[in-house]
Amino acid sequence: MDSFNWLPIGTDAKVRGIAWATWSLIVADVAIFAALHAVPGAEAAGYHLAFKPGQPSVQTAIASIFLHADPLHLLVNLIFLGIFGPPIESRLGPGRFLIAFIACGWLANLAQAAWILKAAPELATIPILGASGAISGVMGLFLVRLYFARLRFASVTALLFRGMVRTGRFTLPAIVGIALWFAIRLVEQLAGAAPETAVICQWSGFLFGALFGWSMGLVPDGRLEHRLARGGRFAARGEWLASIREYEAYLQKRPDDPEVVVQIARLERVTHQETQAVERFRRAIHLWLRDGEIWEACESYEEMKRLLGPAAIPAGDLLRVARGFEELGRPGDASRAYEAYGRQYPDREGSAVALLKSAEIEQRALNNPGRARYLYDELLKRPLAPDLERIVRERIDRSEPAPESHVSERAPAPV
Repeated sequence: MDSFNWLPIGTDAKVRGIAWATWSLIVADVAIFAALHAVPGAEAAGYHLAFKPGQPSVQTAIASIFLHADPLHLLVNLIFLGIFGPPIESRLGPGRFLIAFIACGWLANLAQAAWILKAAPELATIPILGASGAISGVMGLFLVRLYFARLRFASVTALLFRGMVRTGRFTLPAIVGIALWFAIRLVEQLAGAAPETAVICQWSGFLFGALFGWSMGLVPDGRLEHRLARGGRFAARGEWLASIREYEAYLQKRPDDPEVVVQIARLERVTHQETQAVERFRRAIHLWLRDGEIWEACESYEEMKRLLGPAAIPAGDLLRVARGFEELGRPGDASRAYEAYGRQYPDREGSAVALLKSAEIEQRALNNPGRARYLYDELLKRPLAPDLERIVRERIDRSEPAPESHVSERAPAPV
């Protein structure tokens, strides 16, 4: 238990989306472990599937990745997979992540078997179990792609198993934390503190993962994302101009990243560069719309108005934002966007139709007939095509309350 005094509990690397492959691997590991220990006769099948150095095969080398000796072995491996897997999967995609995971585990088991056959052949019949090699490969990928991230550690076992009343928490750069972790594993193995640990499997898996990361071209991507991490840390410390420089250096390589463009816009607003901030928001909205990210575009439009006041965006983008608000079920925002289009671009074809659309939303969806009548009256002040003018007048007539009929009331006849 001494080998787990300090356990990683998290990382500041962002996860984009849901890590389906990682969570599928976790579910598979738990399900297989439960089946092997709950179904009668399953343990014999598990031994048959386990990878034995004296009888190596591709099938058993891969199958052993999903076999674990005891609950603690499984738990620790799943903790590491849950920490390092999602950030890497979100950058590689589930397909490449799964291939790298299985390949690292397979090659790591083969390396462990080769070492056993050479250094300790008497152990050739003892199975090699666990996903340690594969997870070490994920850590190697993590170090290549996200070397700038920070890891959070906690003193878990010291609290639970040694009776200590205090816990420890600290963060380390990933490159330092991972290096120390593997160094401690090696020292423990050499000292005989953890003879059951397959250190060769862990080290070789880590090296294979790093090699895969380098061969997949993850190094330049890591350097580029390092700019984003530095920009975020500068911003958190209030060093806004330094943060802007880092983000702009990133945009030189990735100019069409709307999320980073919005980040710079916020910082430019804080540093009183309102004109530049408006232009950044406009570009971000255009990029979100181009990529079909309607919700993000609408949110950026609302944020721009909130931070910088009313500001015009290109006519086509504004009209698409207005339709986007309708699609998202936000009629109030849609009405204001349509009205903004009608006022900001009065000479464009469709300007009057946009005001009419705003009035209809106010009347039907928002139950605001007064605002609708105001927009109808404003439309009638414009030169309208005969068909459109007729529609506007019909809408006004429909919105007028029906005259009340007055019926003479008689006093009740005396009884």
